[in-house]
Amino acid sequence: MALRRIGGSLGRRHLAALALLAAPARAQEARPIRLVVPFAAGASSDTLARLVAPRFSAALGQPVVVENRAGGGGQVAAQLIAAAPPDGTTLLWAAEVALTQAVLQREPGYDPLRDFTVIANILENPALLCVRPAAPWADLAALLAAARAKGRGGLSYGSGGVGTPAHMAAAALLKLAGAEGTHVPYRGANQAALAAEQGEVDFAFAISNIALPRFQQGAVRLLATTGQRRIASLPAVPTLAESVPDGPIITSGNTLAGPAGIPAATTARLHAAMAQVVADAGFRATLTDSGGEIVLQPGPAEHQAEWAVAYRRLQRLVELSGARAE
Repeated sequence: MALRRIGGSLGRRHLAALALLAAPARAQEARPIRLVVPFAAGASSDTLARLVAPRFSAALGQPVVVENRAGGGGQVAAQLIAAAPPDGTTLLWAAEVALTQAVLQREPGYDPLRDFTVIANILENPALLCVRPAAPWADLAALLAAARAKGRGGLSYGSGGVGTPAHMAAAALLKLAGAEGTHVPYRGANQAALAAEQGEVDFAFAISNIALPRFQQGAVRLLATTGQRRIASLPAVPTLAESVPDGPIITSGNTLAGPAGIPAATTARLHAAMAQVVADAGFRATLTDSGGEIVLQPGPAEHQAEWAVAYRRLQRLVELSGARAE
């Protein structure tokens, strides 16, 4: 479990990295860290960044300032980070947007595998397939059967925009099931979930921290999760992979990354501070209450390797879904 990963399996490398936090701060470590969020204030990634920032600052003994750089589905922020000085003071939160835009754009303005130093990923949230409570489909199989039976145009589905993981998840799911669908993009995941709740669209994928509260209020019914495993608090909700052969696995990560070339000692110090942030049991519960899973690995090297795996997964998802940026 994630808790054991933080407490036990991190071992000597983690303890050594934590010791770096106590080292005297060099001149650059006294400078504020810009924590760049690739979306507007109020987005779910922004909310989490603002919860993490003061704890990250306390662990580092260094100011951390959240800065919103919305635009291009995260491409603007990713380009900013890729071109930043590699001194560890300009970092990208929810850095997965750099991968998403790289697979959607022919010329994203950076190389996703060469231009970033991946530091940590503390939390992953799957998406949940939402329908209105009165919808006639008791499970995912029934929904897909209805989509196939409807023929051309199929069922309508909402997402937070063209090329978002939610859009790609729905398009890939329908293709794998031999069905069609009509995509209705909204300005954000909250609006897409609300559209499903009110019956404007037949279904929508929404990240768990958006969908789960609506489910708990009885506003939506949940038919599937895009995670690798079922959510502990939703044991009756199957994964897409359980329901459809080769069903896509899609999670919204909260990866911290900087430009390529950040010194290893600086990267280790930043990772150790994030480990300290999520070691707090109360804060860990806050993170996981909305269906998320703590995924912090022993060190930055493991996260850098996962970054490449995530990129290949997104490439396959784009091929399946046919999604492209407009």
